[in-house]
Amino acid sequence: MSSRPMRTLVPCCLLLFLGFIVQPNAQAAELNNGTISLQLGVDSAGVPSIRDASWVETGAQIFSDQELEDGLNAWVPRALIPASGLKIKGDPWVISDGAVFTRAEATGKLAGGVRITWVVELANSGSILRLHVRLKNSALMSQAIDWFPVWAASWSAERASSQVRWWRSLEFTPVEERLDDDEKVRMGSELHSSDDAADGVNPFWVVFGEQGRIYFGVEWCGGWGSKLKGMEHGLKFNVWLPAEDTQLTLKSGEAVDGPALLVVPTRCSDDASARRDWMSQRKELATNLYGGGAPQFPLTYNHWYAAKLTFDPDFLNRQIAAMTPYDFDFFIVDAGWYDEAGSWQPDRAKFAAGQLEELLSSIRSSGTKIGIWSAPQFVSADGSRLPADAESPPLFSDFLNAYLLDLADSSFASRLNKHVSGLRSRFQADWWKYDQQFFTAQSRAGAMRNVLAFQSALLSVRAQNPDMVIENCQSGGRMLNEFTLQVTQTSWLRDGKDNGLDHARQNIEVALGALEFVFPWTAYRFTNNLDRMDQSDDETTRMYCRSAMAGIWGISADLAGISERQRAVVLAEIANYKRLNSLKSQCLYSLEQPADGADTAGVTYFDPYRKKAAAVIYRWDKAGEFDKQVALKNLKPSSWYDVTDVDTGITTRVRGRDLLKGGVQVHFSAERMSAIVFIESRKY
Repeated sequence: MSSRPMRTLVPCCLLLFLGFIVQPNAQAAELNNGTISLQLGVDSAGVPSIRDASWVETGAQIFSDQELEDGLNAWVPRALIPASGLKIKGDPWVISDGAVFTRAEATGKLAGGVRITWVVELANSGSILRLHVRLKNSALMSQAIDWFPVWAASWSAERASSQVRWWRSLEFTPVEERLDDDEKVRMGSELHSSDDAADGVNPFWVVFGEQGRIYFGVEWCGGWGSKLKGMEHGLKFNVWLPAEDTQLTLKSGEAVDGPALLVVPTRCSDDASARRDWMSQRKELATNLYGGGAPQFPLTYNHWYAAKLTFDPDFLNRQIAAMTPYDFDFFIVDAGWYDEAGSWQPDRAKFAAGQLEELLSSIRSSGTKIGIWSAPQFVSADGSRLPADAESPPLFSDFLNAYLLDLADSSFASRLNKHVSGLRSRFQADWWKYDQQFFTAQSRAGAMRNVLAFQSALLSVRAQNPDMVIENCQSGGRMLNEFTLQVTQTSWLRDGKDNGLDHARQNIEVALGALEFVFPWTAYRFTNNLDRMDQSDDETTRMYCRSAMAGIWGISADLAGISERQRAVVLAEIANYKRLNSLKSQCLYSLEQPADGADTAGVTYFDPYRKKAAAVIYRWDKAGEFDKQVALKNLKPSSWYDVTDVDTGITTRVRGRDLLKGGVQVHFSAERMSAIVFIESRKY
């Protein structure tokens, strides 16, 4: 198998339709949660497989297995393939019940004393499938694993489509393509799950069909690869860890579980409803597995773009004096507060003993919670000596003046819990932001063990701090995946530009693209250095603020430098932001992605109870004066609604059936750059 994806595309499978009955045999088993039925068996080569998936209520088929041409070669490195074929004793599938999933496992013998276990988990409610593989070394000698399987299949449905969509790392631009029979494509990411090196791809994709969709996501923080191949009425796919992202040697008696592939079929055919189904189920799964509190949409302050490493008491005091009108939910102290990586104490060259703690305590007393940035995977050297628990070969960070720890051999989970506990105790922090590189291409323990060590440590922190907000930054969006989205509350999607319209457009592209696969409360965008803009340009200020409202909005500026006029505009937009937030947690929204030459871009949020909606519209490439027609749905035809343009202040009373038919018309003058419209039901 190839060690690295050649070009960026997406993997996976396909979709639902009717018909197809599985004939029972001695090797068949079923998982059934009342929503989905999975018929499990083995293929003609003796490899365990999901033979068929269908909707229980209607009997409609989701997919059926057509068997992989490569057989066991698609699942394991050639050195592990036994000459006499895969050996499985007795019934292949063993089923067990759990609090979140019902699990089926099938184990077979490979060459060299290695055992492989296929694991299929079906959520106890809904349509989530979780698929992964476990390898165990039962021999007396250690066994090298060249690459590690995630999942491979050839799924078909009678009226399936080969239309697939995926999103490029950091750019978040959606890419959609129809695969013809036998066309091969590859996708993946190096080192971290959504790195931008070698045309990296975010580890999420969706496959379209006439009766619904299937969404896919990889639960893995490290590098990964995938291969997709079109076929008549379906797709063949293979997801794996390439050699450079595996680097694994199994010790005698050792077992390792690989990354999981989360698969979510939906019966909805439109973008908004299908996406809501997908996200709502993932949200429920995250709560059941990891906890972490309800979604929230805070207004945050972070000093990074305003002061960076020059953060000091004078700057902090200026912010404290000016921050009251903004009513921030969190004040996040970013890099620049500490003395050195490893000790993580306030920098005594800047802050007197207890001074930083006292200043942050004064912020807490005003009702704003505290957040702290750190990179605890790095440790500073003791003079000229390399830290004893540093990675080997060593990886040095110029930014931190420190070395990366050997995560697999440094008791990282215990170390991380102690670190986070110390931050919470010293600063009463309710938000922790982790950042910087976690993995290196060459390491003592190998890539896979380092990822497993990090994920185990983060899960431990989550369990010990259920009330804390965890921000997944990781060098600005390079570690987005199904694992981090479920374990943390929010993600810094991409590092930003200085400010103004260029950054506003980047905010819009990134947030709207990301909202196709990340939760709204994960999409974190910033307005930077408002004080350095033309503060008399209300339209640009307004547009810039709104560009960060699609998910979570953060402000990074010297608040003391913001004029009274500009502050009035920002405060009005904060009120709009908080009003919008009441609609976001239901994950029901339509997206108009930015495109070259398009008049506008935007997002429209809907209340699933059909009582209200809201649209945020951005001028894109259209010059001059024009009217924008915003389509609406999920309203009650017989109800009356107040339609309010917040900029003009004009409210119009409209019957629901008229809004469903014609939408809302928003007028853009030659100067207007953005609009927000609220639609709320009223009794008359």
